[in-house]
Amino acid sequence: VGGAQAPGKGALERRGARMKEAEPKEGEYYRPWDAKKVALVVMAYCDHETTHELAKTVDSLRGLGKAAMHDIFVSQEGADSRLNTYVVGLQSKGVLKHIVHDTVNPRGMHMRERTALHQHKAMEGIFNDPQGYTHAIFFEDSVELAPDTLDFFAAATPIMDKDPSVWCVSGSNELGYGEMDWEETKMMRTSHFSGIVWMARKELWEELKPAWPSSSWIEWMNEGKDGGASARDGRSCIIPEVSRVKRVGNAVYSAEEAKYEQYLSRVKLATAPVDHNMFGDLSYLIKQNYDNALAVQVKKARILGSTRSEVPFNSYGPFLIPYKGSDYAMFARKYHLPNEIVDYEGLTVIKLQSNLIYLVSEDSQWLLLRPERTKGSHPDRNLHGAHPHGPHDPHFGFQAGGPHHRDR
Repeated sequence: VGGAQAPGKGALERRGARMKEAEPKEGEYYRPWDAKKVALVVMAYCDHETTHELAKTVDSLRGLGKAAMHDIFVSQEGADSRLNTYVVGLQSKGVLKHIVHDTVNPRGMHMRERTALHQHKAMEGIFNDPQGYTHAIFFEDSVELAPDTLDFFAAATPIMDKDPSVWCVSGSNELGYGEMDWEETKMMRTSHFSGIVWMARKELWEELKPAWPSSSWIEWMNEGKDGGASARDGRSCIIPEVSRVKRVGNAVYSAEEAKYEQYLSRVKLATAPVDHNMFGDLSYLIKQNYDNALAVQVKKARILGSTRSEVPFNSYGPFLIPYKGSDYAMFARKYHLPNEIVDYEGLTVIKLQSNLIYLVSEDSQWLLLRPERTKGSHPDRNLHGAHPHGPHDPHFGFQAGGPHHRDR
């Protein structure tokens, strides 16, 4: 585990070169994955008084019919007799594999250090396994999974493999509240990384490993939230509109996310047994397609003056609400949202009484699409995404009137 550093400037090009995968067959919207190359990894910690928290995730995972097609691991941060007994009992039934890491006295470490070290060792162990896993899905304990969790990940995998601007797939939408009436078969892009249940490619681990932090790995993955270097490198995560995972207890690392608990309890868990081909054509998630479609919505949205404005629920949206800094917290309190911003490149999408609302940061390039809200344009950009000093970046830009990817 080393100090946090930004990935190299050529990382995007190298990832793009590695991600030339086979296209889906005609009539199919997905490239079926090799389940034996996709490891399922449950993260187990030594703090709990019982194995109840771990059992919640393991039982929920085993309840997924397609889980038997994968290798299931329990990654245990260090020696613990209670965990050993529980996992060995499962192993005797041929259910899963057990990795016990050699961390000495993990309880004597700060929780932020423990989780960073455990995640490092888990990824290192899985992606160095002789089985040659190409992908891994990591599960925190104390979670319940939707019936189609693995179908969701299988459907989203080709987008992650094809689009180098996507670095992970997450099963959690932390704004996926039941009252927002999201669609179970739809997916979204986000800049936010939750770390609850998520999938990574082996190539991502090879990229991040040299710079892996000794503490606060989730903050690091969320790009400089503590003023550190960028791990995300401008990339996005694919998430479902309706979550495929729901917290049902206090995960070990949740002390730093305690403020989220009241909000996470409102997150809706998908219930329909959806086959992954029923998610349909997901090409709308490719960055250029997604950004172009979102740009159209931003252009036509009705602008409300600020976060202090009342949303006119007696009329139809979408509505666009610009905000500055702490103004977001004011809006969040008013509409019972978490204070931490869960956005896509400075734009947060929510639904209130069936109306789409776009909360847009004042320093986001999205507002260049609404010149009536900007105080001046950037001298090197225009509203059509053209750059006067060089060619348009095919990975990080819009066509048809969209803004450039934000500078990092």
